[in-house]
Amino acid sequence: MRDPSTSGDKQEGVEAFRPRNRIIAVGGAKGGIGKTLLAANLGIFLSSQGRRTILVDLDLGAGNLHLLLGIWNLKRKIQDFLDKEIPDIEDVMIPSKYGPYLVGAGTAAFGSSNIHFARKIKLLKAIKRLNADYIILDLGGDTSYNVIDYYLLSDYGIVVTTCDPASYLDAYGFIKMALFRKLSRLFGTESEFRKQKDLDLVQLINDFVTPKSRDRAQYVSDLLNTIRQDAPRSFALAERVVAEFKPNLMVNMVGKDSEAVELVERIRKVTKKMLSVHVDLLGSIPYHVNIKSSAKELVPEIAKYPHGVFAAHLPGVVHKMEQSFASGPSLL
Repeated sequence: MRDPSTSGDKQEGVEAFRPRNRIIAVGGAKGGIGKTLLAANLGIFLSSQGRRTILVDLDLGAGNLHLLLGIWNLKRKIQDFLDKEIPDIEDVMIPSKYGPYLVGAGTAAFGSSNIHFARKIKLLKAIKRLNADYIILDLGGDTSYNVIDYYLLSDYGIVVTTCDPASYLDAYGFIKMALFRKLSRLFGTESEFRKQKDLDLVQLINDFVTPKSRDRAQYVSDLLNTIRQDAPRSFALAERVVAEFKPNLMVNMVGKDSEAVELVERIRKVTKKMLSVHVDLLGSIPYHVNIKSSAKELVPEIAKYPHGVFAAHLPGVVHKMEQSFASGPSLL
């Protein structure tokens, strides 16, 4: 299934052609908040606009994205690629009747979501090589290292929450864990900065992320001040990583628009104070019986109701994302 257009000629030892893709991660630290529904409907909308779109189900232990795309039986899965039963991840990719391609996971053996680091790196590199305008990652509902690393692979990270207090507290926790993981893997093998490794900076970050005492609150501003003093040659890099870490909140199942605005302001206040991070509101999706019924029937709402809730809200969501892409790359 490999697209011949991705072969390209080599020029000066580097492939002259690289697929032009944008990776969007849909995450959140809680199940049942609508991540998969958002990913599926967003993928279908983008595909309907003429964008080559690939949906990747990264809930490796309990993936069900394929069901929402009308695919009941996955003959090929990500696990087959990781187990070397299939040579290329593009050979896992299958078309759906709603437009997007799917790289599926499906329900797998116990513990299959806890893949080893080397297998994870293999998967991350393979996803980046996929040829598409948009690659949408549907993540599992937790803050494990693997889920966070899938999120950090993206060019645009979406954190889904509802107005339920437990949900938005988990959303803040997800953002915090993602930033801390980004800092702690700043010079990891998967990082573009691995050749700039500063051992003093590594130690300062490790001491901050895993403090010996939890008696006092952790402020990222304190970490940056410490880096400025004790590892000055790497201060600009650390400051840039924090400044360009820009999570985007999608508030789902909203009763009133004012609820979403108030929630986002609450999260913005604490993330700015504690993490020195600005959170953007990507959009909100109101609660509607059509979304609930379409989820039960395993038919994407945007396909069943072409003039429904997702059809009304996703154009604005995509417009905001494309504005962000146009403004230049980030370090998310």
